[in-house]
Parts: sequence; C-alpha cells; structure tokens
Amino acid sequence: MLEGPADGVFTEGSTVTWRARHFGIPFRLTTVVFDIDPPHGFCDQQVKGPFGAFHHEHVFIEHPDGTLMRDTITFRSPFGPLGALVDRLFMRSYMRRLIEERNDVLAVSVDGRRA
Repeated sequence: MLEGPADGVFTEGSTVTWRARHFGIPFRLTTVVFDIDPPHGFCDQQVKGPFGAFHHEHVFIEHPDGTLMRDTITFRSPFGPLGALVDRLFMRSYMRRLIEERNDVLAVSVDGRRA
C-alpha cells in the first residue's frame, strides 16, 4: 500500500492507493472503500487507475478453523473491444492467479501455520 488511512483503519469513503508492477510496468490503483459491514465484509472500487472499471467485494465467512475470505472481482480493461479481447484471452486468468497468490499469503492462522 502506498497511501491509506493514517491509523490503518478503513471507514466508509476511505481511499487507498496501491502501487504494483505488472508485466514490468509500474501501476497505481486508487480505490474507495464502501459498504463496510463488520465483520461480514466490505467493497472497494477503483476511482483512479489502469482499469476501465474495477470492483472488489471482500466477504468474510465464519469457519471452525478461523475465517474464510471470498473475493469477487469484476473488472474491465480499457480500450473498448481490444480491452475486452485482452480480458478474455489473458487478464481473466492473470487476475485469478494474482488474487489466489495474494490469498495464499493471507491464509496463515494466528499461530503462524498455514490454514
């Protein structure tokens, strides 16, 4: 994360700017947080960044071994029909892998063991 709430606590309307490098190109993505429903989940949506549209829903589900997180991401690349082709041929699988890898990092129980 590059920029976010100073205290690290997200509230309705908080903005967060992420910095990442994909395909060797640096990107910045700024999202606004909304529909916060503790402890069930929240959403964020791009307000500035590389996508034509980007919406991310985070849902937290109670589980006997901890908490399950389900991510639902809806995105659209820019550039109209060309972007739609890129999404179908490449971006859909790339984004799925990216989120799965991110979630693997998060999937650690409190005692440090993989969940």
